[in-house]
Formats: sequence, structure tokens, C-alpha cells
Amino acid sequence: MDQVCPECNVGVLMYDTPTKRFGCKNCGAFLTRDQLSDARYKQKTPVDDERRKRARQQSDYLEWWLSGNKDK
Repeated sequence: MDQVCPECNVGVLMYDTPTKRFGCKNCGAFLTRDQLSDARYKQKTPVDDERRKRARQQSDYLEWWLSGNKDK
């Protein structure tokens, strides 16, 4: 399974065994395993925040709907 570079979102990461780092063939980024993990976590955070926000809104709406106190 190929890993996509978190810096350019295009290049394929290749593992360099002697240095124990991942290198991107497209942009030249050279990342350790920890840096790669941190970069991927930062990319996921906004999407997860949007999902949580949407779920909270749906929950609030459902609670409002079930309460029967609908003001027009």
C-alpha cells in the first residue's frame, strides 16, 4: 500500500532504511515516523471537528423536536 505525502498530498512516500525516515518523491519532504504521524493527525482534525459539530447539531435538533416545544 502506497502512502501519500502529507505535505504535498500528491507524492508517494518511500521508506529509507538507513536513516529510518520517509521521503517524498514529489516535494522532497523527509519525515521521521513521529513527524509523519503528527502531520496526518493535523490533517484529520478539521474533518473530525466538522463531524462532531454536525452530530451535535443533529442531536440538539432531535432533542428540540422530541421536546414538543416548537415555537413558530
